[in-house]
Amino acid sequence: MAATTLHASFMLKGKIEEILQEETGLLLADHEALLNLVVAERPLRMSDIAQLLTLSRGGTTKVIDRLEALGYVARTPDAVDRRATVVEITPDGLKAHENTKRIVDTELEAAWAKHMS
Repeated sequence: MAATTLHASFMLKGKIEEILQEETGLLLADHEALLNLVVAERPLRMSDIAQLLTLSRGGTTKVIDRLEALGYVARTPDAVDRRATVVEITPDGLKAHENTKRIVDTELEAAWAKHMS
């Protein structure tokens, strides 16, 4: 049972990732980064984002580089610790988040409805 549930979870995650890429060009990790910035309601340090996404520093840098190139986030030096960088979501990033959230929510609701029927 647990193996079946885990397999279904991986399959759903893969399906959501595929749909996100097709419709927005973004990865699930991109959506999760935007989501965490929206929920935080403030800029986050790169190290905090890495921890929230359970990614390495390098993996987090790739995600933020991709989002920054699209204009969805902006990086600035941390006012408290000059060694650190903070990331904040831009207005375009908020729009992108609304779109990715809609896609993810739709797929999760469909999977839940299928499971319950």
